[in-house]
Amino acid sequence: MSVRSTAGRILEGLLLAAAVAMILGAVLGQPILFGFVETGSMSPALEPGDGFVAVPDVVAGEAEPGDVVVFEAESLHGGGLTTHRVVRETADGYVTKGDANPFTDQDGGEPLVTENQIVAHALSVGDWVIPIPYLGALVLFVRGVVGAVQQQIASLLGLGPPYGTQSAGIFLVTLGAVVMALTVIQDARSGPSRDRSRSRSRSGTIDMQKLTVVFLVVILLPANAAMLLPAGSSDLVVEGDVVADSPDIEPGEPATWDYSIRNYGVIPVAMSFDAVGGNASVPESPQVLGPQANATVQVTMDAPPPGGRAVAEVRQHRYLLVLPPSALGFLDSIHPLAALGVINVVLVGVTLVIVGKVFGFGTLRMRLRNGVGFWTRIRRR
Repeated sequence: MSVRSTAGRILEGLLLAAAVAMILGAVLGQPILFGFVETGSMSPALEPGDGFVAVPDVVAGEAEPGDVVVFEAESLHGGGLTTHRVVRETADGYVTKGDANPFTDQDGGEPLVTENQIVAHALSVGDWVIPIPYLGALVLFVRGVVGAVQQQIASLLGLGPPYGTQSAGIFLVTLGAVVMALTVIQDARSGPSRDRSRSRSRSGTIDMQKLTVVFLVVILLPANAAMLLPAGSSDLVVEGDVVADSPDIEPGEPATWDYSIRNYGVIPVAMSFDAVGGNASVPESPQVLGPQANATVQVTMDAPPPGGRAVAEVRQHRYLLVLPPSALGFLDSIHPLAALGVINVVLVGVTLVIVGKVFGFGTLRMRLRNGVGFWTRIRRR
């Protein structure tokens, strides 16, 4: 392996580690490896948008006056992570201050910062923080772009509140990790001799069996996310005082209430329901919803007496409309996993038929620019 190739792999590994660190930092709610500031409170040490290397508190040790620390504020900016400098240490905690601020955080109402609140230290030489210019601006820009993509994917998968962009983000990360793993495995199996042969030729080949696996992941992952993530249960609560004010409903008698449902996605779905508690019942036939459609389901339950309350847990199951609603209803009556399993079998079968008819499952030959392999190009993207 050449020096250039080795350096490229090392750089790729570092970038991947940095990406994983930033993802973990977002999940754990504290900076890992890198942090950045969004305001000018630390100017001129850190200008708005500047980044810095975040050293975990367990590694950096106890804070000292002059250290720039990231801590969990209680009142500053409504609470949350704040990056300011320690200016004084007291028996009860640290006094902190933004370099550009005329007063300390404690003068502004923030309690003394304790060691338990500090999550990271900014890498410094003496009192000089080592800045990474524009890192924060780049992260905010990428965050905005990714957020827009996540919203579109959330809409495509039918993920409404409270799932939305968080579940779409998990989907993106998982999909990227799967594709990355497949391409790395392919490169490892190719070996250096194949790399050299590709470099001497502008023609290349694609193993359609491996590419079919990618197709299946790209299809099955969002399909199952669209069925599983929005599913779940919610409580339908009926107050007895409300029933007492309604002349058409008698306490203790069965009455009907509307339960609202919605398909946030662009693919038609069939929804089935179960009801638990309150002597409640729901329709047995699946409810079909088109793209971005709203509907109501009639839930029947016993009306509570005045001052009482009736609660029914309504469970919903969502299925992509790849089979007739009656077939989905029959499978759901056996078990929801039966319906999900058959739907996945159908999706796999259709995908295999299309790939087999169009490309086949052998080796696909194609022309490649600059002799760079197909899987290498995918991994770079």
